[in-house]
Amino acid sequence: MTQEFLSPEGVRTAFRVTGHGPAKVLLLHALTGGPDAADAPGVKGWWGPMFEPGAPLSATAAAVWTPNLAGSCYGSQGPEPRGGWSTRHQAEVLAQWLRAEDLTFDALLGGSLGGMVALELAVLEPGRFKAVGVIGCGGRADAWLWGASEAQRAILASPSLGDAEAIALARRVAMLTFRSPAGLAERFAAPGELRDWLAFHGKALAARFTRAAYAALLDAMDAHDLTRGRGPLPEVLASMGATLHVLGLEGDMLFSKACVDELIEAAREAGRLGEARWVRSPHGHDAFLIEWDQVKAWLKEVLP
Repeated sequence: MTQEFLSPEGVRTAFRVTGHGPAKVLLLHALTGGPDAADAPGVKGWWGPMFEPGAPLSATAAAVWTPNLAGSCYGSQGPEPRGGWSTRHQAEVLAQWLRAEDLTFDALLGGSLGGMVALELAVLEPGRFKAVGVIGCGGRADAWLWGASEAQRAILASPSLGDAEAIALARRVAMLTFRSPAGLAERFAAPGELRDWLAFHGKALAARFTRAAYAALLDAMDAHDLTRGRGPLPEVLASMGATLHVLGLEGDMLFSKACVDELIEAAREAGRLGEARWVRSPHGHDAFLIEWDQVKAWLKEVLP
């Protein structure tokens, strides 16, 4: 069942709670994810295998809160802040919810955009999480990510394209950053095969997402910078009050290895680094949605 929190500014946050186990977990989704992380009747969750019996987030192992990030279109709505959404603004909305309901967690988890927001939230609310685990992200966006976002944003902003066509074309660009050259070469033997695959994913997203949400979340990713107005990254991470676990993704074409390494080294310097690993995979950024055994092994080190 979907529940809601309404912030004082009128931003509505939709969330689900799955499971009844002893570990309390707050899980934040990636760019086009939402509250449905676990499989359910008629629903394929975006992290379903993590919730299977015996898995780290199974119903008997954990109770998992999965909110929809502000700016997304799966039940969250309300006025945008001036200048648009950023990961810090998104974290501030979540912080208001946690304060209002006095929620604390054993672990805060997020992948990709969700990891960026998780870092911001851990800094804003340092006493609410015993551990923080982020996947495939850094402490800031870099020029490569800005460029990938801008290519998609230009398509979304085109007045000559209808919503479905704009979303589908932008998603084709995104898919090339979600996967790696090695993975594509391994899978496709002819240009037509790749074109069909890109078209399939474009149409699939157009059927379930909105143009405005897509653009808003790209803006949020681009604006991500944990140090803005705060100081050097090690000092910021030291203020979190929680151990930071990091899972990098080999061959990631969206978040550069340099940014992930920067986060790991800053956490080590701050005395906050926990389990830091790299998923070995040809699938690039999407490996955290494919290489289930490796992700489960890391997650077991993060959770109590």
